[in-house]
Amino acid sequence: MPSLTAEQEEFLQKEAFDQGTKVAQIFSGIFFSGLAAWLSTTNGTRLSFVQKASLEKRLTVCCFLNIYVGMFSAFFNFFQLTDVDDAILPETGDFTLDLSRPIEWVMTCPLMQLTLVLMGGAKIPEYRRYVMPLFSVVILTFGFSSTIMPNIPLKLLCYACGVLLFCTMVFFNRVQIIEYSSGYEGLLSGDSEFRKATLLLISTWFPFPAWFIMSPEGFGLIDNVLIIQVGWAFLNIVAKFVFIFYIQR
Repeated sequence: MPSLTAEQEEFLQKEAFDQGTKVAQIFSGIFFSGLAAWLSTTNGTRLSFVQKASLEKRLTVCCFLNIYVGMFSAFFNFFQLTDVDDAILPETGDFTLDLSRPIEWVMTCPLMQLTLVLMGGAKIPEYRRYVMPLFSVVILTFGFSSTIMPNIPLKLLCYACGVLLFCTMVFFNRVQIIEYSSGYEGLLSGDSEFRKATLLLISTWFPFPAWFIMSPEGFGLIDNVLIIQVGWAFLNIVAKFVFIFYIQR
């Protein structure tokens, strides 16, 4: 077996060091994130109690949830500046996907749906505290699955499943408006703060599936990387800032 040159040995050592560093950082991040989640749930007020509390208490908790949304969004957006989360998609012309972006959405979108359930109070069934965030997770999972599928039929199948679940989630958002208002309000009528917050969330989430179709992650109708990345950033900022500031006020 031929011996390695000094340059080759140095290169292999550097590769091993870089891989070890990445693995250590990833595992540390996972364990500290788990610790933070455990501390938040252990030391926080039970959500079942919060949902039955006064409007002032519920809104206070909603604002704290929005703090987590902002913190997670900031962290994962900064993380996108690194190469650790880069994934090459060969079937899209070697487009580089930042894995931190879908992870950010998985961490934040369920919290936004949970915020609506808590804001609605005792009139919203308790199981929605689990079902509505779960809808967000499963929808995003289908979206990510569509991104990594190697052929168009499988992409379309995953995308269609995601869209179907999204429509189902919107249906339950509409049901919650009706429940909150005891049947006096719906998607097209009413003036309550809960209905307005729900409509803000729905209307700012609707452009995401359309932008996905046009991006290289979807069907590649737009191949300009700068336009795609700016578009994702714009949609993300608008959806979260509009919703958070409305709850905060």
